[in-house]
Amino acid sequence: MKHASRMAAAVCLAAAIALGGNGQTADAAVQWGQVQWKQGMIGKVVILRDTSLYRLNGTTWQPAMTAKQGREYRVYSQKRAGGAVYYSLGGGLYAKQGDAIQYVPFTKDELLALVTRSWKGQYILQAGNESVPFVIERQKGSRLFGWYLYGKNMSLPIEGRISDSAVTLDIYFNDNVEAIADSISYLKAYNVPKDEIEKIAEQLANSGDYQMQLQFSVTNSPEQFSGQFRFLDLYLNDRYDVVKMTLGQPMDVTVKKND
Repeated sequence: MKHASRMAAAVCLAAAIALGGNGQTADAAVQWGQVQWKQGMIGKVVILRDTSLYRLNGTTWQPAMTAKQGREYRVYSQKRAGGAVYYSLGGGLYAKQGDAIQYVPFTKDELLALVTRSWKGQYILQAGNESVPFVIERQKGSRLFGWYLYGKNMSLPIEGRISDSAVTLDIYFNDNVEAIADSISYLKAYNVPKDEIEKIAEQLANSGDYQMQLQFSVTNSPEQFSGQFRFLDLYLNDRYDVVKMTLGQPMDVTVKKND
């Protein structure tokens, strides 16, 4: 029995990249109340009544502007001076701790809640400098459904599941013989004839079990995730029949939300 694995995941992903995407992405817009999440923020301040915001001039805190009641500002760090705590809002502005403001830390629970509310959307699967787009179109409880762009005019169905902070997406080829044949083109390196590769593609299409898998976890960002991409390794007999399929070794990828 021949084990045809090699770099199946890399070849399949590269094919999708070559036909599907070019790595150009737009920043995601993830809202937390009034503020948009930004890398490096540790929380936000809510203005409970009109109060001054400050700039530090040497060792002196000077009023810079008035923050209006109801506004919210991102917080990037905290500074303690003269027995008081100042929250850095970016751009050299600080809010002074007191009863005029409320500081809300951005905790892991808050992060998970934020992400859970917004799984639906467009994403980019990125490997190095290349990328492939996919879409989470629908969420039903802990189940996710969408489409993965494979080639210029091919969309493969996605079915996924959420478990705590981890997401697993299964990407199915179903009866798409053209996409399957393209994905197993690496078999040429094992001296498998072209006509046999076409027969294998038809066999896999009829089986309904041929797929790719993407897993990623929520860690410290609601718009960028570290993940692993897996492709099915094929085991062939001497007649080039597929007798076994197993998930192969993972390829490290990044998943970015794109809307």
